[in-house]
Amino acid sequence: MRSLHSVSKALSRTVCIILCLSMMLGGTWVSPRPAQALSLSEEKELGRKLLEQIDEVLPLIKDGEVATYIQTLGESLVASLGTTSYDYRFFIVDQSIPNAFAVPGGYIFVFRGLIELMETEGELASILCHEIAHIEARHIHRRLEAGKVANVAALAGVLAAALLGAGGAASQGLVAGTLAGARSFQLKYSRDQEQEADQLGMRYLCKAGYPPGAMVSAMQKMARQSWRSNSQIPSYLSTHPALDERIHQLQKIAEGMECARGASAREGTVNFDLIQAALVADYAEPRIALDRFMRESQEGNPAGFYGLGRLYLRQGRFEDAVQSLQRVARTNPGNPLVLSALGTAHFRRGNLDEALKVLETALLLNPGDVISRFRLATVLQDKGADRQALDHLMRIEEHAVVYPEIDYRLGVLLGRMNRLGEAHYRLGRYHERQHEWRLSIFHYKKAEALLGSGFMGGDELRESIERVEDRARRELWQSRGR
Repeated sequence: MRSLHSVSKALSRTVCIILCLSMMLGGTWVSPRPAQALSLSEEKELGRKLLEQIDEVLPLIKDGEVATYIQTLGESLVASLGTTSYDYRFFIVDQSIPNAFAVPGGYIFVFRGLIELMETEGELASILCHEIAHIEARHIHRRLEAGKVANVAALAGVLAAALLGAGGAASQGLVAGTLAGARSFQLKYSRDQEQEADQLGMRYLCKAGYPPGAMVSAMQKMARQSWRSNSQIPSYLSTHPALDERIHQLQKIAEGMECARGASAREGTVNFDLIQAALVADYAEPRIALDRFMRESQEGNPAGFYGLGRLYLRQGRFEDAVQSLQRVARTNPGNPLVLSALGTAHFRRGNLDEALKVLETALLLNPGDVISRFRLATVLQDKGADRQALDHLMRIEEHAVVYPEIDYRLGVLLGRMNRLGEAHYRLGRYHERQHEWRLSIFHYKKAEALLGSGFMGGDELRESIERVEDRARRELWQSRGR
């Protein structure tokens, strides 16, 4: 567990990140250009660099159904836009405040507290659509064109101190001296462009098949929850101002939209309730989670039984988990999300044959279910069916970006099959995403020695080693500055 001092520093850095993300300068840490905006390639490169920094500061959820759910939901919204210049990636931050933000290049972050606050999938989708609109409209690009060098340079100093973790009184003075300017700069920017993001976002929401009123109700919920804002981290309300005025405008827009006249087939899906339960079961304080799920299960709510099953899995109570999840499966027959968790419970209990049967059923119902396929591969691996397990894992290997356990399982499996170079490469990727730099460097270098320069075009593996070595040096430098 991190010390209180280190947590405080991380929170301070988070403040600066959220305040400054909308006002970034172009691709590298160089002198800003007053009249020259970011090219698309520079914007994407900046986004990748920011993702690395955010991943070091914010606790991102990288496991299980919730990570793949938010990515799948986001992709379905983006698909409704038609052609786009960005490869979108969606992340959940393991913090209980209601917040969300986007960074250049198509990276969108939603805080756990915001998902827990929403009542429907449509409300969550409306927040994602709002952030997608910020990126599609290239608001950062447009803000740079209108900005002055002095403002951008000052904000760059704040961002450098925040992201690079510069210590000492000088950097603290820099941050303190520029935050006020950053806030006023952000507010001026937001009152113009947040409205545009609202309007575009509602249009995207409607095209994706959700009722536009979902954005109105989402904003209303957040307005009622403004008192819960964490004083150290700006809430969605403080970074997205004039909420009452925006709600009024959104109500007018929603009433006039054609899609508002018919019910949406996508609204009210049971899986949203189950995802909320999974978040609480896996990340909330166990006693609070237990009280909630016991109350909901007594009311006959399937999400209550599902949450109990997930909580029992977390606590190692596998027999209880099987019983709770079987009850959900009886009331929600054929739900792959429920069957996936039930298969896991059977597996953890040691009943591989029953786990195999349940997980195969889940995949028949939803062949695109990444987690069911991963868990089926895990069962097959334990049963000694290595080639079948490898086939399943390779079909989902691109999802290792948001679910690193795929790379870990691939590394172990390829090692057992004596494909050692590939095994070390996969383990290197896994440990990199876990911020275990020494282990990552060890495995990457082993992979480089075994695979030679022909692997992945030669340079990519060497670039991976250099990237991890750089992050290890930076972390060491930051720790010495504390």
